Amino acid sequence: MHRPRLSLQRRLGAAMAIAASAAAIEILGSWASGSLALLSDAGHVGTDAAALGLSLAAVRISERPHTPRLSWGYHRTEVLAALVNGILLVGIAGFLLSQAYGRYGAPSAVLGETMFLAALAGLVANLGMLALLRGWARANINVRGAFLHVYGDTLGSAGVVTAALLIQVTGLVILDLVVAVLIVGLILFSATRLLREAVRIVLEASPAELRPEEVARAIGSVPGVKGVHDLHIWTVTSGLHSLTGHIALDGNASVLEASRVVERVQAHLRQRFKIAHATLQVDSLQADMIPPADVGTRGP
Repeated sequence: MHRPRLSLQRRLGAAMAIAASAAAIEILGSWASGSLALLSDAGHVGTDAAALGLSLAAVRISERPHTPRLSWGYHRTEVLAALVNGILLVGIAGFLLSQAYGRYGAPSAVLGETMFLAALAGLVANLGMLALLRGWARANINVRGAFLHVYGDTLGSAGVVTAALLIQVTGLVILDLVVAVLIVGLILFSATRLLREAVRIVLEASPAELRPEEVARAIGSVPGVKGVHDLHIWTVTSGLHSLTGHIALDGNASVLEASRVVERVQAHLRQRFKIAHATLQVDSLQADMIPPADVGTRGP
């Protein structure tokens, strides 16, 4: 895992440098052109740089070894970074809305050509960051948080470029304010998705892509298993799911037979659901005392 992680760290570092440079260019462009939309985009790109920095730090910290006090290691730092990124997005959105409200009553002049050049530089930078992060964003919530920042900002940058062209042609300065508000909407949409997913992990809810009922049925289909109960599935961090539960076996099964059933269940969970860490307790079922149909197939 060392080489792929090293590649991820390099990608995050390169993307962070691009984001910081693009934010600086757009801030200068906003000051020179008077564009609020460009300032909104600069704020979003600036949070991209901060989000990428948090993501990079989280990746490095998560690689620290497990300890007796931290049996899962530092994997959850990636989820905490995602939460911070989401909260940061909400804060930026609130600031930009206040600025848009202040300008609504008194729109200021905007230099379309300067606005266009700065926005175009931001758009190119965002496309480069998307290319760097796209592959990793599918498998890692921490990187996904940074990717959502960049994705939303790419759409925002495209909107600013379009608005700059229209302002240059038509002189409608109100378009700058409209695009600024649209960018705020994109920021809030990204923040909502990211916070919802991170909170699910913190609350140890079942992974969104897994249905506990389906997992229970899959366990029950393994030869030798008579029933499943007290089943719990949660996500430790992106791509790392854990499961605990009780499986009922025939009371006449030997210890060796029970261990082989457990191994078959664990292998089935790894292959079908990508659950690498499954802890199962075996309960003996006396068929003449408890009918198999009375053994639950789902936890509470």
